[in-house]
Amino acid sequence: MLSCYDSAINFKKLSSCIVNKRHHFLLLLIVLLSLIALFFSAEVKAVVFKHTRLDSVGHFFGFFCLSFLLNYTLKSPLLVTVLCLIFYAVLSEIGQYYLGFRNGEFRDIIADVIGVISFATLQWLYNFYWRKTPR
Repeated sequence: MLSCYDSAINFKKLSSCIVNKRHHFLLLLIVLLSLIALFFSAEVKAVVFKHTRLDSVGHFFGFFCLSFLLNYTLKSPLLVTVLCLIFYAVLSEIGQYYLGFRNGEFRDIIADVIGVISFATLQWLYNFYWRKTPR
């Protein structure tokens, strides 16, 4: 079975690969434009952040960036990075629950896990579609 990167020319297979990559690129573009609208439109912000605490958004971005840093500095496999960071998120919130001056909240764990999984998904898509040899 030929892949999109094989040297043998199979125009039907090549055209289907191009169409599939175009669809995925358009999906990524729509998601990015939606995120831009979310952060720059006051009306969209009011609707989305009505029930979301700013602390949870900080947890999401913090763990997204932490995933990026760990993945590229330690060069560990993506699955190991994801599992370790999810374990760390749960442990940190359990520890905060037992401290007198901090609150351990389940919504923060969810925000942490979503941040880690978002990075893992974007990294997997990058490895699958744009790199020829995934790590």
